[in-house]
Amino acid sequence: MAASARAQSSGVRIDFEPITSVSPSGTETSWASEIHLHLEPAAGAFLGAEGPGPRAGFGFALKADFPLLTRRILMVGKLVMWILSLGAIGSDAMLEHTPLSIQVELFGNRFSDTSLLDKGWGWGGGLGARLKLFESAHGESTVRNVWYDLNANLGTNGFGVDTSLGVSLSLSELVSMGPFVKFARVGGVNGLFGGISLDLGAPASRSAPADAASNPATEDAAAKQP
Repeated sequence: MAASARAQSSGVRIDFEPITSVSPSGTETSWASEIHLHLEPAAGAFLGAEGPGPRAGFGFALKADFPLLTRRILMVGKLVMWILSLGAIGSDAMLEHTPLSIQVELFGNRFSDTSLLDKGWGWGGGLGARLKLFESAHGESTVRNVWYDLNANLGTNGFGVDTSLGVSLSLSELVSMGPFVKFARVGGVNGLFGGISLDLGAPASRSAPADAASNPATEDAAAKQP
């Protein structure tokens, strides 16, 4: 059954109903498990002795990671390695449930000292990965996941990198939110930020053994028992 999240305000109700489909392997998927969206506003300051002005700053990032696409890419890579090794490399079920996912981002940072970056601004895009150190479905735990990001980016001030560590608390089947800390290097300027991440998405469905109640052989055996 598809997960859903509903918000109602002033008589207007918004429904998030992910359209589900079943993959050839029998795993139910939806847009909410195919892609996870993250909106991350933050505030902080730059580090080091750069600039004569105030250190204060703020930033934002819009990220999307693709857990099921990542698994499919890893499975293709595993198949290629199996072929090249003439079957010497066996199957690896861990690839089907890898906690790592490819991620893209759009970001912007602003420092009060306008002598830094481009009149205090730095913005651009990046590519990296998100690692789920812990993950649970809604209802199983208050903590939806503990995550770590690492992204390489390119912006108006050249190449940079950012890395984040955060916790997401489950608000509904599709929505979670929690604090994070981030280190970012933009155009040679190092910044340390803290903020709140609003996340939209659901843990990817996993293939599970057939339920005993749906197994005809099991049903017959149960019926014969006194």
